Amino acid sequence: MISKAFHVVVLFTVFVGVAYAGDYSLIPKPQRVEMRGGNFTVTAQTKIVFFASNTMHKYSAEFLAGYLKTSTGYNLIVQDTTPLPKDNFILLNAVNDETMGKEGYQLDVEADRVFITANTDAGIFYGVQTLLQSLPTEIVSRKPITGIEWKIQCMSVNDKPRFPWRGMHLDVARHFFPKEFVKKYIDLLALYKMNTFHWHLTDDQGWRIEIKKYPKLTEVGAWRKQTVGDNTRYGGFYTQEEIKEVVEYARQRFITVVPEIEMPGHSLSVLAAYPELACTNGRFEVGTEWGVFEDVFCAGNDKTFDFIKDVFDEICPLFPGKYVHIGGDECPKARWDVCPKCKARMRAEGLKDSHELQSYFIKRAEKLLAEKGKSLVGWDEILEGGLAPNATVMSWRGIDGGIAAAKSGHDVVMTPTSNCYFDYSQSVKGEASTVGGNVPLDVVYSYDPVPAELSSDEAKHILGSQGNVWSEWMPTTDQVEYMVLPRLCAMSEVGWTFPSQKNYNEFVYRLESHYDRFTLLGYNYRVPTPIGLGGKRIVFNDSLITVESPISSATIFYTFDGTTPSSQSLRYESPLLVKGDEEVKCVLVLPNGKTSGVVTTQFTLVDPKINGVEYAYYEGGWDYLPDYSMFQPDAVGKVFDLSLDDIPHRPDNFSVVLSTNIIIDKKGEYVFFLTSDDGSKLYVDNKIVIDNDGLHGPKEINGIVLLKKGKHKVRVEMFERAGNQSLSVALEGGGYPKHTLLPKSLLIK
Repeated sequence: MISKAFHVVVLFTVFVGVAYAGDYSLIPKPQRVEMRGGNFTVTAQTKIVFFASNTMHKYSAEFLAGYLKTSTGYNLIVQDTTPLPKDNFILLNAVNDETMGKEGYQLDVEADRVFITANTDAGIFYGVQTLLQSLPTEIVSRKPITGIEWKIQCMSVNDKPRFPWRGMHLDVARHFFPKEFVKKYIDLLALYKMNTFHWHLTDDQGWRIEIKKYPKLTEVGAWRKQTVGDNTRYGGFYTQEEIKEVVEYARQRFITVVPEIEMPGHSLSVLAAYPELACTNGRFEVGTEWGVFEDVFCAGNDKTFDFIKDVFDEICPLFPGKYVHIGGDECPKARWDVCPKCKARMRAEGLKDSHELQSYFIKRAEKLLAEKGKSLVGWDEILEGGLAPNATVMSWRGIDGGIAAAKSGHDVVMTPTSNCYFDYSQSVKGEASTVGGNVPLDVVYSYDPVPAELSSDEAKHILGSQGNVWSEWMPTTDQVEYMVLPRLCAMSEVGWTFPSQKNYNEFVYRLESHYDRFTLLGYNYRVPTPIGLGGKRIVFNDSLITVESPISSATIFYTFDGTTPSSQSLRYESPLLVKGDEEVKCVLVLPNGKTSGVVTTQFTLVDPKINGVEYAYYEGGWDYLPDYSMFQPDAVGKVFDLSLDDIPHRPDNFSVVLSTNIIIDKKGEYVFFLTSDDGSKLYVDNKIVIDNDGLHGPKEINGIVLLKKGKHKVRVEMFERAGNQSLSVALEGGGYPKHTLLPKSLLIK
């Protein structure tokens, strides 16, 4: 199989300039919208009316009035329904209509009045959000704008969400973000009708919440001496008063905050403060690197569970929602396997291995939470060794964990890396520093949280989905916003909109006006890149490359000379002629001047009869490289580099073997560099040079080998259990610096 190879002309079908029925820009897309003739105009005399007996309706009324005042300058009257104005009013109206559900609403816009009707306060609030999205884009301005008629087209909207859990996650442990940014993040969730904020508060690299009984958690655990070798002390934490402030801010926007307190793994920040909770007697430091560490809570020490109980005693009153997330993921068992206390615990409890010991740990944590009226949520590793009786599973390593949990009667939040990890690249490699992997906007949008393997009864256990924002490679709030937007909009539609109503091209059309809203609201965001370029491209002869814009009002600019394109560069107007080895760079520029990241495409001319890498692809779950003689490959083919880029593969649980040949110009010592997530090995002439096997994050290992002049066989084996699916090979020696092996240097024979 030959992939990503361009022969003569490459064309892409896109949606530029297409108008869709109704021509509205609502996100998430409602169940039903009926557009009508005429408009309602918000003026300085418009009144916002609510029933005095409902305090939350009053809040939504005041929220709407305040929002409108900021941009229009109007100081609108908010009043009780008695007396009801004759016209020019917006009424928030409570009903008892089972068809609307708990969060549904109806919005009716007439020429002289607007009705927002719902069963619940949340429904009213979501109706308000739809009303605001129906006004001109400038309605979100944070300062008054004059000269605009604030018109809403007459329409009727009947709407309710598909799922009760529509969430976004934010990791503040790897990098800490101030309280005001967290509120700004919550504003985004509210704007797009998301109702769950998963707040990742603790990890190896930092403890971020004040616990009064354990002051060292913030005195010591909240601060690391450096971050990935930068020699700069880093940290921060939230006081309990700040936590209360954020939780109340979210509550007023009908968002439940789910705190995550990691256990039993990802706990170095705790052990640095209280080393007696570890299996060993060593001194610990708050993590300064990313990854997974072997030192975890001691499961055989009763002091560990006393500590957890005490933390829950302070955590639970701060978060009034139903759920507390305890992590439960990526817990190495090496310390437990040799710890006398852990082995004694296993004997006393009749546990056959350390996986069952983890299950024991999680079940004790669940019991402690249940005593406080809370329900436990954990990542899908909590399935290992037996699931706690009432636990909710967050399925991230693919969908298998979610399927298993739902089939056993447990509630599930589906958030697989393949569609829901927003620390993965949005499209083009090198566009921004990321953990790796690739989750573009269309992949997020295409996700259906209900696996086809579930029956209708089992599917009822799927609570919904969420986007995850792990912050290892996001040290600033600008970077967080860039990685989140506009993918959050797609995720909102995954959680809210029913599959029969979804259409990606239509979604992108509706999204266009939201870029200007992001700008006016002060959010950083990713401008989509031109379609048709990006990454490495193999060509066999001269090729015409057609490039398209995903935004009808945007313009594409490009260069062939290696310089960074701008609005002063060549403007794309017709297909580009590529001759052999060339580098093309292009950008998309919005009418407001904001520019996309640079898309760089390296075109390489090869001879398919000579060049190439043969691969064999296997599907299965391994913790180490398998014995390939025991398996038949699920697919075989040919690509043109030693990476995963062109090999069709599922997100997790697979392995690949790549074979090629290289020419060495002169005898000498050569250094190979092998980077992978998870394990890998590299052989030269059937002798192992690098062993990078096992479960781990992106890790580079090098090996030195003496090579004679001439041709040498290179074989690379790798497997992916869960993570960012990365593989690369580089070479140094023979007078050449470290470099990636280029397609022209890789020979089939």
